[in-house]
Amino acid sequence: MKTRCMLCGRVIEIEEFPADPYEDEEDLPKKRSLQVCQLCQAKLKHEADESQKVPKPM
Repeated sequence: MKTRCMLCGRVIEIEEFPADPYEDEEDLPKKRSLQVCQLCQAKLKHEADESQKVPKPM
């Protein structure tokens, strides 16, 4: 299945798994999952790590 990254718009190839026959899909509403590519994931992780660091005193 092909989808797009929600941050940069790059096309991502996603592996689909077969549906579980024991799961009740009729009761649950369909949710569209948001996908982020590996480059954007790395960028977000780096930015989050940098924001958690204590600033160095001058």
